[in-house]
Order: sequence, then structure tokens, then C-alpha cells
Amino acid sequence: MCMRRLLVLFPLILALTQPAAAFAGRGAQSQADAAAEVLASMTPEERVGQLFLVTFAGSNPGPDSSIMDLIRRGHISGVVLRARNDNFVDSPETVSAARSLIASLQAAEFQATQPTSSADGSTPEPGGVYIPLLIGLSQEGDGAPYAEIQEGLTELPSEMAIGATWDPNLAEEVGAILGGELEAIGVNLLLGPSLDVLENPQTAGEGDLGVRAFGGDPYWVSLMGEAYIRGVHAGSDGRVAVVAKHFPGHGGSDRPLEEEVATIRKSLEQLQRIELAPFFAVTAAAPGGEGVADAVLTSPIRYQGFQENIRATTRPVSLDAQAFGELMALEPLATWRAAGGVTVSDALGSRAVRRFYDPRGLVFRGPIVARDAFLAGNDLLYLGSFQGSDDPDEATTIRETLAFFVQRYREDPLFAERVDESALRVLRLKIRLYGETFDFGEVVPSEAGLEQVGQGGATVFRVARSAATQISPAGAEASEQLGGPPRLAERIVFFTDVRLQGQCSTCRARPTLSQTALEEAILRLYGPGASGEVGGWNLTSYTMADLALYFGEPLPSALGLVLTPPEALDAALRAADWLVFSFLGSNEAAYGSNALRLLLDRRPDLAQSARIVAIAFGAPYDLDATDISKLDAYFALYSKGAPFVEMAARLLFEEATASGAPPVSVPGIGYDLIEVTSPDPNQIIPLAVRPEGTPGTAEASPGGYTVGDIVRVEAGVVLDHNGHVVPDGTVVEISLGYSAESIPPMVVRATTVGGVAQADLALERFGLVIITAASDPARVSEILQLDVQEGVQAFVTVIAPSPVPTASPAATSTPAAGEASAPGEVGEGGERRATGILGWLLGVSGTALALVGRRQPRLVVLLGRPRVRSYLLVAIGGLLGVNAVGWGMGGAGSWGLLISPVLGLLGGAAGGVSDWLWAGRVLRATSGSRPVPGPRE
Repeated sequence: MCMRRLLVLFPLILALTQPAAAFAGRGAQSQADAAAEVLASMTPEERVGQLFLVTFAGSNPGPDSSIMDLIRRGHISGVVLRARNDNFVDSPETVSAARSLIASLQAAEFQATQPTSSADGSTPEPGGVYIPLLIGLSQEGDGAPYAEIQEGLTELPSEMAIGATWDPNLAEEVGAILGGELEAIGVNLLLGPSLDVLENPQTAGEGDLGVRAFGGDPYWVSLMGEAYIRGVHAGSDGRVAVVAKHFPGHGGSDRPLEEEVATIRKSLEQLQRIELAPFFAVTAAAPGGEGVADAVLTSPIRYQGFQENIRATTRPVSLDAQAFGELMALEPLATWRAAGGVTVSDALGSRAVRRFYDPRGLVFRGPIVARDAFLAGNDLLYLGSFQGSDDPDEATTIRETLAFFVQRYREDPLFAERVDESALRVLRLKIRLYGETFDFGEVVPSEAGLEQVGQGGATVFRVARSAATQISPAGAEASEQLGGPPRLAERIVFFTDVRLQGQCSTCRARPTLSQTALEEAILRLYGPGASGEVGGWNLTSYTMADLALYFGEPLPSALGLVLTPPEALDAALRAADWLVFSFLGSNEAAYGSNALRLLLDRRPDLAQSARIVAIAFGAPYDLDATDISKLDAYFALYSKGAPFVEMAARLLFEEATASGAPPVSVPGIGYDLIEVTSPDPNQIIPLAVRPEGTPGTAEASPGGYTVGDIVRVEAGVVLDHNGHVVPDGTVVEISLGYSAESIPPMVVRATTVGGVAQADLALERFGLVIITAASDPARVSEILQLDVQEGVQAFVTVIAPSPVPTASPAATSTPAAGEASAPGEVGEGGERRATGILGWLLGVSGTALALVGRRQPRLVVLLGRPRVRSYLLVAIGGLLGVNAVGWGMGGAGSWGLLISPVLGLLGGAAGGVSDWLWAGRVLRATSGSRPVPGPRE
């Protein structure tokens, strides 16, 4: 311990007493020139050393340890700290011990470069060039196993939880928390975030990244990635470099990253549209810019059909010079790299790389693997798990690799040139972090900064609140199906997917999600000491491993959990009113992770007697449609930290609503991300005219227009089905037509940026101009109207369209005003037309009166002798009168009811007159006598 304190304190005192370094007073000299000057003063060994990031074992290396020797004599560029290498101690000392470890490593680098006295003390020996170490760390959200530091720092949300908020501002806030906390302990190289696009989530695939990705849409992954990086840079005051991973994109892989080299069937063109899009977004400017990555971490992924030849497969991209070169030649990557962007290899000693070189995994030659990765195009070589098959330890393999590179540097000018290029980019990165004067006092942060670590809980809860998603059923149906929140007398049985993880090999293993986490949150919020809605006596918690044992699943050799006897669990299941599952997702290595499926498949009777609620603290797509159909409610939280557990409790008791939406497709409910992020058909697309050169501004409307002018039309913001901005590149058709003309309108296809599309339309002739927009399936927009007349300037009028039509059942369709309805149809306002049942009866009554009148003696004298035709003509005339109302003569409503009998009576009378005339004509033709009425029949 004393030696370690001396290593830290001595250089601090020395740094304060010595004059400024060689770069003092450089002023505004460019980073490139400063880096070139540093490089010129370095030996071949020092130049080669800048290419390597190494790993080591232990949390308190002594002065004679291998890592200290590699720092002093190997001149390595930096280290990567990993929990699996026991670089961290158990809580509560995890963070403070990590800071001390980092300070001792930086002190060793500084001390190794200081002048020393000769053996006899007479002649001082010059020191080397002091260049701070890079201290790398992969600190993904959601805690273990993907956060290397598991205790002490703020337990940040997973990337997918951030994605489910659809709010880049929250992504930036989370990034700022992480950047500030890493800077406080001395980490200056963040291996993250992941910019992988989960285009097609693997519901049962081992290689699925799950919650380690922002989502499945390249546009939203880009937005979230940029914001996150911007936050890291701001929170650390520019002292933490960001390495975006896993370039060129691992979202389509079906193999675990570290276990096997995946082969993806995609061409370079396809990669540019999906996987590469987020990397293009974060390399769109020079490193050091806002939201711009400092480096990208390359992954060993193979591509079939990379150059359109489906039969050709690349080597792993991080080891393939041709494929890697073609990728880095794409813009904006090429410009970004020329400005100092760094490429970092993934761990070159991973099982995936070892199996690529030897499928048996037996032979591993470190120097050859490092050479291949370097010549492929990687600047920084991450020598993780790098022990060679013939070497006693990892440090030996690293020393052999360094010596191999130095020898090649001295013997091969082309190799030396390539080393210098990469070393120059690494030096520029370090100058961006610490300025042109590498001041040791600035490199090691003050211990006082640790007071602010772990204070980001409020932001994390805001993420949890915004991300919480009700997967099934839709809308307010969950409350109806559940019958409200749990009641005081109801028994609730909790099952939790408990998985153990330790900070180090000798640290106590802790559950990543505690067995009683949700029960404790409910008691804290709604128990006897709070609102009293539940009592501790009717809440019981078990592990999902308990349930797996209950169903007879074979036990693994080592589990680490104390399981409940099946008999006791059976009694709890039979008495339960609620069964609540907190699960992380299926994993063959996690005993009991499939317990929910086992229960749904083997005990359907429980679904009849108890309400079943599933809460996904992992990815939301683990359950299929059949599983989901058996649940009463299914929620997704995407992350398992305490704020997310609390949010789950609030959802269960209906104190909070789920406002998030899945950022990935969920096949089990038919939630397709491409469809969801397409334009909402029920929206009205806003239209506006913008002054030329001021897109998107809210300036006053431009002056009037005339023939020959250009109208700049802006359509949007266009929203998707979730009410968010549609992805960039969404097509919008902007149409310009002339009223009362049969000529088809002019249509310009534009694409959105930030949800807004613009088009310049020419006014070619006089007339009333109508401008509309559509973005399939959204077909309704505001209407811009200009009356372009000769000698008069036309001004734009914005007209609101008719309401967006909604589909109605055919049986209840309503005719437009003024249209005739078929008998019996409902008219406007809900009244039936006069040809309804009542009108028809009244009309027939009028006809009957005419027939009765036909039989009266007086009328018989007037109308002549009865015949069959007389009755038929009276009836036909009356019915024609009734139907006249149906033809639109009578109108609607009460007026139609009044006129229907009148028309029936008049029609009947007209039929009688026709009979009389007919009869008279026949009699004159036969006898010439006047017709007289016959006897009454």
C-alpha cells in the first residue's frame, strides 16, 4: 500500500514543481501539427506501443507487476479494465478503489518518462515523452453483466429503455451522467454506445443483442446515438472519448459477439441503408464535434454477398483489409478518419477470433492475429484475453507482439509508415482529451469528484416513466381485463428471474434482479406503512427457478439458489389471485428463465382462477402470440434497475400509465416497426410557404407571387403512428394543380429531414392554384391556394381540409345531403324519409279511400259502369302517387309523411278518371250512347 501511495504522490509533486511540458505556449497550433511534433520525438518502440490497448489481472498491481512493466518498457497506449479480470473490488469500495487503480497506472506512465540519475549519481539520464494512458471501460446500461462496474456508479438504463422513450433529450441526459462519473474516476475511453440496429430481433437467438441496442430503426438509433455521445462529451467536459460499436453493425447477427464469428448475408449497398446509417450519423463531422464519435470499434463479422456476389464471403471485417478499406472509403467515414477518427479492434483474443483461426480453438498465435488486424485498418489493437497457445501468460504474448511489430517497423518502410499514420491518429485523440500540453495534474482527477458519483437516480426514473410500455392488451383494456388493481384481501404471488453475478471472482454473487424486488417496491408504495392497499401477509415471492423445479426441469450442477419445495409452491399457486412474473428473457444458461412458458403450457387451469401479469425487464419480444394470448396483461420496462421496478409497481396498481412504445418490432402482437414509423393516415399534414433560404423558420409570409415565380413549399412535421416524427427520408408528394382544369397536377417527390419535406414549385400560368401534400398512407393535408391573375400579386391562403375520413360499416352508411335514399334508409339527422313504413301506410290509405270512393253511388253515376280495370287503374294510380315521394317529390321528414296520403288519394282519383274516360270511349265506339252507371255490385 505504501509503494502504491508513493507511485501516486511522487509524480503529483513532480508535476507541480517542474516547468511546463514541451508544448507550453503553442497557442492555436493545430492538433495535427502538435501530434506530428510529439511523434517526431518518439522512438520506434514508443510509436509501436501507441497502437496497443491491453488487459491485466488484479485490482492492485505492484511496481514489479507485468502491467507496470508493459507501461514502463512496452510504452503501451492504454489498458481496458474488465470485471472478469478482477480489476475491481467488491462494494462499497468499488468506485474509490477503481479511481486509485487508475491513478496508479497513470502515475507509472508519468514516472517512467521522467529524467533519472545515472548509477553513480553524476549524470542525469533523459526521460521519454510523457503521453497519458487511455483507460478503457465498457459501461453499458442495465447493470450486470454488461456494466463492468456493478456498484457505486448510477445504475443507468439500458439502451433499449432509452429508445422506448423516443426522446433524444433523455438519451443526452443519461450520456451526461455517465460521462461525468467516468471522468470522476479517471476513465477516458468509453467502449460504447452500441449503434447496432435490431432490424429483425431474434426471439430465441443466442446472438440477439436484446436491450443492448437503442432499437430497430436506423433513423432513431442514429438520433439516440448522437444525443448519447453528445451527453458523454458534455458531462465529462470533453475528457472521455467515445468508441461507437459494433462497426459495421451487429444487429443482424445470429451468433454471440464473443463466441463465434457471425456471417450475415448482405451487400454493401444494403449495409449502407440499415447497419451503417447510425455510424454515418456519428461520423458526419470531425472528431471532437458535437455528437461525433472519437472512434469506432470494429467487430469480426463476415458478409456474404458483400460485393453483390452471393457466393463470395469476406473474412471477418476487422481482419479483412479489402472489405475494411471499402467500408472506410465511404463518406462520411473517409473524411472523419482523415480528420483524426480512430478505428479500434474488438478483443483480438476472444473465442470468436480464436475459432476463426483454428476451429478447434487450440492454436493461437498472438503476433499474427495482431498483424492481420492492424493491416486490415485498425489503429488501436485491443489485446483482450490475448494469451498465446504456447505462452505461459498473457503478458508474454503481448511482449512478443510488441517486439514483432518493432522489428517489422525497423525492417519494412511501408509497415513503418502505416504505424506512424495510426500512432498519429491516436496522439491526436489524446491531445483532444488533454490539450497540447499533457499535464499530469489534469490527467488524474481529484478525489473530491467522487462525491457526485451515483447521483443520477432522478433522471433514470424519468426514463423509466417514459419508457414503460403496455404490450398487451391495447389501451385501457388492461384495467378492464384485470378488474382493477389488486385488492387488500387478494393473494399475490411473485415470480422473479433471479440471476447471480459477482463484481469479481472472489466477490459475493448478488442477484441482478432480487427475488423480492417487486414485492418490496409494492409494500413501500402501497403497504401498511403507505396507502394500506395491500398487506404483507398476502404477498409471497419465489424465483422462476422454483417454478422450473415444480414442473420437473432438471437441475444444473451449480445453481447458487435455495429452491422452494414443489409441494409448498403448489399450495401457493392454488391459493393465488394474482400471478406476477418479472422476467429477463429466455436464456438456456439461466435455469428457470423459461418458467413462464412452462406454466402457460402445462397449467392452463391457473389462468382461469388467477390473473396472470408478465413484466419484461428485458427485451419485449421474448413471448410469442400464443403466450401473450394467455396473459391478462403484459408490460415492458426494458431495464431492471430500482426505478424500473418501482415503475412496474405503479403500473400494476394503476397509479401510472404506460406511455412508452417498443423501439423494436414485437411479432407476438403484430407490432411491425416499419409500419409503426410510417406516416399516420389519420393526420392532416401541415403546409406552409417559406421564404427562399430560410427553411424551417417561422418568419413572416413572403410577398405576393405571379407567373414565373417559385413557391417554396414546406410540408410537415409529418408524424408516425406513435405520434413521433417520421424517419428522415420519408417520401412526401407535394402537388400543384389549377382549379377547374382537367390537366393532371404537377407532383414533386421530396423526402423529409426532421419530419419536414420541402419542394420548389413553379407558377407557370394564370389561374387558381391549389397545392396539397400526401405521404402514403397519410393522404390529407392543409390546402394552399393562390389566385394568380395578370397584373395582381397573388398571396397564399391556407385552407383547412375536410376532416380525415374514417371507415364506417356499410350497413350504417349515410347518404349525402340532397341524395335520395332507398325506402327504409336513415336520412340526415336520424329521421326516416316519407317512404318509410309510416309514409307507405298513409299513402296506401289514400289509395284505399280512392277505391272506396269508386264504390259510392254518386260517383258510380258520374264515372260509369264498374269493371275490373277500374279497380286496377285506381290502385295503380294510388301506388304511383305513394312512390312519387320515394322519387324525391315529397321531401323528407314530417312534410313527406303529410303529403304521402294526399298523393295516394290523388293518384287513386286519377286512376278512376282514366277508367271513366276509357269506358266512355269504348261505348261511343260500339253504340254511340252515353255511358251510364251500372247497378251496384
